[in-house]
Amino acid sequence: MSDDALPTTLTLDEAFRAAFFLTKQYVALEREPGEGLVLFGQYPQSDPARWEDWQKAVRRAVNADEAIDPLTENLSRDDG
Repeated sequence: MSDDALPTTLTLDEAFRAAFFLTKQYVALEREPGEGLVLFGQYPQSDPARWEDWQKAVRRAVNADEAIDPLTENLSRDDG
């Protein structure tokens, strides 16, 4: 897959890795990242409960009744 091509679906493992890399990327970009964010970035590699927590988060993300949708403003953007 080229760097520009994105899949339309991800496995749970792929999505977990994507969230991990997004967090690492954000921490690296911050000049002085907060301790909480740094700890959160370490969490996927260090906490034995991480996979169960990830599955719970995915269930929330696919729940149509969830009140918060962080993608709302991004869903209507034109990716060109």
